[in-house]
Order: sequence, then structure tokens, then C-alpha cells
Amino acid sequence: MRRWLVLFSLVACGPPPGPSAPLWSASAPTTTDGAWTMFHHDALHAGASPVAPSHTPSLVWRFRAGGEVWASPAIGPDSTVYVGSTDGKLYAIDGHTGTARWSFATFAAVWAGAALAPDGTVYVTSVDHHLYAVREGQLVWSVEMGNCSFSSPTIAPDGTIFVGSNDRKLYAVSPDGRILMTLPTAGGIASSPTIGADGTVFVGTDKSSVLVIARTGQLVRELHTNGPVRGAIAATVTGFALVPSEDGSIHAFDRNGVLLWKTPASSVIDSSPAFGRDHIIYFGTVDGSLHAVDASGHELWAYKTAGPVNSSPAVSDDGTVWVGSEDGKLYAISPQGKLLWSYAAEGPINSSPAIGPRGEVVVGSRDGSVYCFR
Repeated sequence: MRRWLVLFSLVACGPPPGPSAPLWSASAPTTTDGAWTMFHHDALHAGASPVAPSHTPSLVWRFRAGGEVWASPAIGPDSTVYVGSTDGKLYAIDGHTGTARWSFATFAAVWAGAALAPDGTVYVTSVDHHLYAVREGQLVWSVEMGNCSFSSPTIAPDGTIFVGSNDRKLYAVSPDGRILMTLPTAGGIASSPTIGADGTVFVGTDKSSVLVIARTGQLVRELHTNGPVRGAIAATVTGFALVPSEDGSIHAFDRNGVLLWKTPASSVIDSSPAFGRDHIIYFGTVDGSLHAVDASGHELWAYKTAGPVNSSPAVSDDGTVWVGSEDGKLYAISPQGKLLWSYAAEGPINSSPAIGPRGEVVVGSRDGSVYCFR
């Protein structure tokens, strides 16, 4: 039987830090080993990999989970794939053979992507209302969040874990399972929190807003769109933030919260934007398109698929864009908007692809499978 740990916030354990005391550290999140350790690669959620896969990869393995795979995979430096399923399990899949190394059972579906810490701990949420820390298939600790969570955890450079919940709160949790902060919000949080290079945290809410939180845990400002923000914000090291909204636009804000531009309203956007080469920005829309816009928000091209594109694009080092569609296909699109390759799974793809250190591209499907191409 699992040992459920009773966790207390800092307020419960002692006096809170002073108003200027940081709760987490600031440092630009970087990866040098080609790992894709959390949703949309790293804490900036820019969706860009330093690895360039083949434009025409082959299927090297297919792993069958016990339920649909909506979650986006994380990939470790050894190519191990970590992904959840609606069967309630988190799987660790050997990246070479496609066989399960271990699995961990929660008490409900796992919809959101997992996050991998440098020490091998994997953080994952479940709609059973918990954030779990798992190592080698064993429970390290869990935090009860009051309601179900569709938010993918994000790990700060100092190890602090940020995650949102439908209980209308943003949580900051220490690597040993202590709740450092809970920030009430006006709406539920399905968005994965984004951490800027200076430690600022951005997170979208179902109430059409983005909260900007300082390292002290204080709310700095609230940015507004005309629709729920369920995709993750993509940030640059200079503080430039791209906000996807269900109002059909990508909103670009500077580090002071000033709206610089927004794309013309199109279809609902639940896809998280990605930064490509030459400052090109990519995102998907519910009308079935992958869009490319320049650094001023002007559309360069749109590639049409046969189903909604709620998958968040991944951009490889050579500029190729990888994205899934509910038409059941994974696509590789050139920076000029030309189809390079596609693969038809046996079910819709809402999962966002991840690019691993050996050039592998991994994605889940609602057919209950995880596919690896190389």
C-alpha cells in the first residue's frame, strides 16, 4: 500500500518569507544533451529542439498503452520516454526497444504531459486531483490539489515544480514535496506554466487571462485576451511572451505586459506556439491548419490538414516543424510550408510530438499507442 504523505505549505510550517525574498531561483532553462524533459521541451515552452531528425523517418517501435494517449511525451537523455494514458498509468518506455521499463498507476486518467527532473524523478498530474513524484516506478510523494488537473508540470532551474489545477489555483511545490505557494486565480488552469529566464512565471486561465507572477510569489500583472488560454505561453530569454487564446489569436506581449501585436482572429487556438528559425512562429488551430507567422505576427503560410490541430508543434534544429492532427496523421512540414513527410496512425493525434537526443520523434495517439520514428 502506498504511503500518502501529509504535506503542509510554508505558511503552515512557519512564517512566510519577507516580501522581497524569492521562493525560487532565476536562470535561463537550457538543455545541452538533446533531451525533451517536459511539455514543449523546457520551461520556456518554446518547442524548439537542438536536434535535427531525418525528414523521412521510419517507425522503429510502437508501444500500446491500456488507454488513449492524449499526453505529450517527455524524453530523457538516455532516450527513455515518459508518457501517461487515460488508463491512469504513467509509463517509462525504453527508447531503444519500445518496451515498458516500468509503469506507475494513479487513480484516474493522465491527460497531461510529464516532466523529468535531472535526478530521474518524474512529475505527473492525474484527474484524481494529485501531483505525483515518481522515481523508477515508485511513489516518492504526492500533493493533493483539490480538483482534477489537466496542466503539465513545469520544472524551474532550481527544481521547483509549477502546476495548475481546476480548483482555480497555481501551485509551486519544492522537489521534496512541500507546497511553497498557492496562488488563487479567477478560473481553472489547464495551461502548463511557463518560466521566463528571470524566474517570472506565466500561466493561462479559463477566464481569458494570463497571470504574471514574480519570484516572490506576488502577482505582478494580469494580461487579458478574449477567450480562455488553455495552451502554454511560449517565452524568449528576453521576456517576450506569446499567448495562444481561444479567441483565435496569438497575442504577443513584451516584458512589461504591453501588447505588441496579435494575429488576425482565425479559429480557436488550444495549440501552444513554437519558435522556429529566423524568428518564425508556428501554431495549430481547430479548423485544421498549421500556421506560420513572422516576428510581427504577419502570416507567412498555413498548411491545411483534414482535422483539428490541437497538437503543439515541435521545431527541430533544421527548422522542420512536426505536428499532429486529429485526422490521425503526424506531419513534418518545411519552414516554407511544404509537406516533407506524414504518417497515418490508427486514431486522432492530440498529443504534441517530442524530439529526442538521437533524432527520434515520439508522439501519442488516441488509438492507445505511442509511436517512435527515427
